[in-house]
Amino acid sequence: MLKNLFKFLVSNLYILKIRFFAIFLGVEYVVRKLESCHKYFVPILLMNYGAKLGKKIHFKGYYRMDNVTGDESATNDFSKLSIGDRCVIGKGVFFDLVDKIYLEKEVGIGAHSMLMTHMDLGQMPMSALYPRKTGPIVIREGTFLGAHVLVLHGVELGRCCIVAAGSVVTQSFPDYSLIAGVPARLIRTIEH
Repeated sequence: MLKNLFKFLVSNLYILKIRFFAIFLGVEYVVRKLESCHKYFVPILLMNYGAKLGKKIHFKGYYRMDNVTGDESATNDFSKLSIGDRCVIGKGVFFDLVDKIYLEKEVGIGAHSMLMTHMDLGQMPMSALYPRKTGPIVIREGTFLGAHVLVLHGVELGRCCIVAAGSVVTQSFPDYSLIAGVPARLIRTIEH
């Protein structure tokens, strides 16, 4: 009982500190804290700034959140992020929050993977040929992404897919797909 009270007090003091500094430094202060805070505080920070989180999510820590501010689609919070029950999110995962990222329950994301919801060349000369594109990323129940996987905007991965480490996923795949490569392609359908 004392241990739970201690955790409650520490969590609330930590959030008060973060909110105080965020008043002056903005939500970017919270973004920077997610890159370095103890994994215990990750769900507390995410939920206090709008993310929708399920139960028993295992966060391993050191997360990068991009386009929370500064982008034309920015909401100044984490409301575009939704993570379901019993997901495992590896160390150093990068979340681009221009559009929504939706992880259903029991999804695994390997270390240093990137979920990119947009492509934008800004004011560069090539932007006329490659205009801004955005789209949500949806990863269905039971799917696992290996380490260093890049998932691009508009991709939906079906239930119980496996994406090999280092793959670049540029298109959607159906349930029970084994996916690998750059760009990722269907290797085979998994027997279930």
